[in-house]
Amino acid sequence: MYKFVSMNKEYANEMIENWKYEAKYNIYDYVNEKEDLLDQSAWGHGKFAVLNQKNELVGELTIAFFEKEDEASEDDGFIEYDEVMKNSNNDYELWIGWGLKPELCGKGNGKEFVEECIKFAVNKYSYLGEYIRCGVAEFNKRAIKVYKRLDFKIFNKCTAEILGKEYKIVQMRKKIND
Repeated sequence: MYKFVSMNKEYANEMIENWKYEAKYNIYDYVNEKEDLLDQSAWGHGKFAVLNQKNELVGELTIAFFEKEDEASEDDGFIEYDEVMKNSNNDYELWIGWGLKPELCGKGNGKEFVEECIKFAVNKYSYLGEYIRCGVAEFNKRAIKVYKRLDFKIFNKCTAEILGKEYKIVQMRKKIND
């Protein structure tokens, strides 16, 4: 069981300064996301710290909403959180991202962690949309395996520049409502 709280400076700095992923996964190091993680306007809206039962920081959750456009649309049509809260017809797509503390990765924690993140995001925004979507680097086979175990399906592939290098990205979605 996890507890979701507003991201804050203490948690953000902990992640930026100390969370270092092994070799090929270092594109996920939070030092690379410093500006985004320290953006206080997203704290409690789109950025959350994830705590374990001992109130220790074990993860991060990012929630974003986009207008429904085409299947591959991710970067266009960002919708502000207050608009999402006012919009009762949920005519947008929920994109979520998460990060687990590096020493907890690859140890069987992913499925429960992602399930709890999804549950929190859907409940927080009373999301009634058809899908939840996420993106992941194609080389990250262990994450893709977890997502597939949770019924996420690949719906698009693209490339993205991360830290000056091109990466193949897999976009996945999970049907949650009809």
